[in-house]
Amino acid sequence: MSLLSISADAKTVKGEKQGYLTGILYLAPHTIAGIGNLCPDASEGCKAACLYSAGRGAFNSVQAARIAKTKRFKADRAGFMAELAKDIAALVRKAKRSGLVPVVRLNGTSDLPWENIGPVNYDRDGGRFQVANIMAAFPDVQFYDYTKSARRAIAHAFGDMPANYHLTFSRSECNDRDALNVLARGGNVAVVFSTRKGDWLPATWRGHEVINGDESDLRFLDARGGFVVGLYAKGKARRDRSGFVVGV
Repeated sequence: MSLLSISADAKTVKGEKQGYLTGILYLAPHTIAGIGNLCPDASEGCKAACLYSAGRGAFNSVQAARIAKTKRFKADRAGFMAELAKDIAALVRKAKRSGLVPVVRLNGTSDLPWENIGPVNYDRDGGRFQVANIMAAFPDVQFYDYTKSARRAIAHAFGDMPANYHLTFSRSECNDRDALNVLARGGNVAVVFSTRKGDWLPATWRGHEVINGDESDLRFLDARGGFVVGLYAKGKARRDRSGFVVGV
């Protein structure tokens, strides 16, 4: 079973229309797998609105598979990373056959610091290689994620992340100060609004221009320099009362 999910949700299918084939790694978020917290900065509102059980994630078999992946990640890190490298190589080949550009989102339902996870042992062109992280194994592939770690988001804004790893900070009901800090340093921040799908998103949030983040999931294509990436509330988030979703 491939570790990556490809063409399995509406937003990544939108990306295909723009010429990109996205592979997403879905693990079990926060403490669901019982092997530690994969979302250390998650708020209560974030946990309640999590898209872990949305779409195909509503099926018990899919959730069980994600938990199994997560437990393997913990128990056999070297084997997991080697398999992830194989799956990304397969994604690259599939994208080439389809005339698309391969891109990878590693934290589909987690918030792990992939820049620090390694080493990665992998095979390529008949040789065996070891690199510090998965981004270094595929320098020509764009990786991207959302994160609630202000430290990581600011490091990205300052150019202190792998050059092919893009991060967007994710605002919650209790991290407005961090969100404004990231924006002030030139990073982008995703904000979920209560706006009904099809209606206009707010023009600004806290003095920063809002751009539409629901046109695709390709955050690395967003304008840079302290923009708010506006998202429509989906699934359980539409019933949020914690402040995770910003009312309009």
